[in-house]
Amino acid sequence: MFPVSSPQDSVGLPGQAPPSGQPATGYPMVPPGTQPIFSSAPKRPKVGNLTISCPMVVGVMGPVLGYVPMPITQLAVEAQCQISVGFVKTTLKAYFPQTWRASPLQLYVPKSTSTVVSEVVVENLNRDQMYVTAIVPADDVRKGGYKPSGAHGPAGQSGDSKEMNDPELFCLPLPGAIQPGDQLRIVITTFEPLAFEEGNYVLRLPCEIPDNMIPEGYSHTQLLDVIVTINTGSSTKVNYSVPSGHRAIAGVHSLGTATLSVDKAADMPNSDVEVRYLVWGSDMFLALNVTPPRHPHPADPDPRGAFVLSLAPPAPEYTTPFPRSIIFMLDRSGSMSGEPMEFAKSALSFGLRSLTPLDHFTVVAFDHEQLWFTPGGQLLQATSENVAACESWVRGSINARGLTDIGSPLHTAMGVLSALGSQQAMVAPLPFIFLVTDGCVADEKDICLAVEQRVGALLHMKAQSEGASFMGQPGPGPPPGIPRICTFGIGPYCNHYFLRQLATYGRGTFDVAFRPHAIQSQMQHMLTAAQRPVLSDLTLTLPGVADCELYPFPLPDLFCGMPLLVAGKYSGNWPNEGITLNGRLPNGAAWSSNPVLPGKESDLPLDKIFIKNRLDLLTAKAWLAGNPGPMINQIVDLSIATGVPCAHTRTVGFETTRKDYDNMQKVASAGGRRKLDYTKYAIGGAAGLVVLAGLGVGAAFAFGDLGATAANAAVGDTLGGGLGAADAAGGDCCGDCGDCGDCGDCGDCGDCGDGGCDGVADVAACTIS
Repeated sequence: MFPVSSPQDSVGLPGQAPPSGQPATGYPMVPPGTQPIFSSAPKRPKVGNLTISCPMVVGVMGPVLGYVPMPITQLAVEAQCQISVGFVKTTLKAYFPQTWRASPLQLYVPKSTSTVVSEVVVENLNRDQMYVTAIVPADDVRKGGYKPSGAHGPAGQSGDSKEMNDPELFCLPLPGAIQPGDQLRIVITTFEPLAFEEGNYVLRLPCEIPDNMIPEGYSHTQLLDVIVTINTGSSTKVNYSVPSGHRAIAGVHSLGTATLSVDKAADMPNSDVEVRYLVWGSDMFLALNVTPPRHPHPADPDPRGAFVLSLAPPAPEYTTPFPRSIIFMLDRSGSMSGEPMEFAKSALSFGLRSLTPLDHFTVVAFDHEQLWFTPGGQLLQATSENVAACESWVRGSINARGLTDIGSPLHTAMGVLSALGSQQAMVAPLPFIFLVTDGCVADEKDICLAVEQRVGALLHMKAQSEGASFMGQPGPGPPPGIPRICTFGIGPYCNHYFLRQLATYGRGTFDVAFRPHAIQSQMQHMLTAAQRPVLSDLTLTLPGVADCELYPFPLPDLFCGMPLLVAGKYSGNWPNEGITLNGRLPNGAAWSSNPVLPGKESDLPLDKIFIKNRLDLLTAKAWLAGNPGPMINQIVDLSIATGVPCAHTRTVGFETTRKDYDNMQKVASAGGRRKLDYTKYAIGGAAGLVVLAGLGVGAAFAFGDLGATAANAAVGDTLGGGLGAADAAGGDCCGDCGDCGDCGDCGDCGDCGDGGCDGVADVAACTIS
């Protein structure tokens, strides 16, 4: 639990005692608003006749029986919740019944779209036979000509299967001869960012065991073992609950940590296990964890020190709302037809109804032309009459048609919001752009660079205005509004890294929905999370810290619905005097925290906590810089060393022996996984390596598909699965080298090694914003 701040970690105004009956930040108490209950729980995927409600190995039994799951003798789950990330090791023991005939086997693992499957190790306990996965450079896949894996359909047909492209399902076809009576032990290592719902971090474990996986004479209580460890990174008691109905047996507890196991009583529910722990309190709370630099080692691609600053927002009832100026941008190109458009319009209606009379808004629908709700993007006050009129307009006037042009309406929207600074107001509203698109456009890099330059110029103007005001001199005018840009991608054709980079420059958020049912709920979650800003214009002061990379950079605002983790890598010594967070309150007043010092001796895996975010941001920056060779090598090194696949690496599977597997681990420990030549350990050499394909593995179509966008390919046709295995051999949307991400412009691919910025924030005794 992140509780009320202690005196040392207080985020109230320095030297200011909190007024009686009010939280330490000085925010006036306001009554809590009625918020919709959002659940990130994924709908469990179906394959053929089966619902995949837990990890399982299935036999492909032909057109009559279809998929039949192997019975199990154990499903053991060990989960570690580290601040806001869940690391999970699942051990599944299954056996091949004596009465079964030989058949192809496939491992299915249900997951959320954000779950990363780091490694799978399958061991036959009856014979010297193993099947394992590993992460390799995409370039090795291309040069080695590794073949893609292919799943079997329920009728037994081989080839590409739509289940391979379900983002909520990991599918691993298992080769080799499994004999009746054989027992398998499967160890699956995953991690995922924890959902944030109603002020809690939430971990959901898929543990519902189907009846036909439970051997005769057994019950699910005998098969399931669950242990969860929570480490909040703070030095206060953990406030957790298990709302799934499972009784928790408390284990070892200390300040900031808690361990629990699921009671194996006869009435234990046969369902997913859900554990949540509270973040919201009556005030903001800051917790800092730092690990010093390590000694260089061949297996460690980045031994610099690491830090994570956790910013826990107060509950909404302890905050004062910021006024906001919002422009909603909705893609209405032809590819949005059908369910995607209907779900997006429903979510947009929700966003409109979530506005308050403090807010001003308008809407633009775009394809190759723009359709504005108001002339010239004029902003209207969010009165009930204006909101109702806009909802009616959205329902009646926006239809899928045309091609995709993102740059023109974005330029107009930024111009409208940037001009707000010239308007005199008691409190300047926070400007927001919510961009929703399913497409990829040719000028994405130009758009990013234009946004970066425009935001930089606005920041400079704002600094000049505020600096002059601070010195008591007449300034050049009111500071301009700097729009926050939140981006939401629909389906696989949009360039996720373009949208992520756009949101980074705009100090906003990014999300993507792959399935029709997820569009509305995920969009509503993003809109709800951004509904209640707590602090804006954040900067971080790190005195004396040199060579620092900050993630994310620049810092986004802090919202009630989105706790913020600021992470970084640094060299040298950590400042003894602590670090300071700075920002602005809803009334426009400047605010700074008291110096924040590291808490308890950190045993958190800080590098792993923010590695996915770090890889995504590095990949986006590399894409924007033309994928220079040094940046790609850095990304690949980090991906392989941490076991996190990315756009420039691929997950391969191969059969091996216990002896070769053990030797492989020794070599990796001594020299790093990047040096491993898996063809030496795979049965069959290079021919024995197969590349796992599809959205369930990750990184597929991450750079978008310009051809599909230009052709107005209906995104609804792919949202439920059914993409090809284009990603398997290392190719991207355009079928090029696999590294360029430029939709056909292979002249800028990662092999050329041309220059480009390294995309990191270098600081020395300075303030990072």
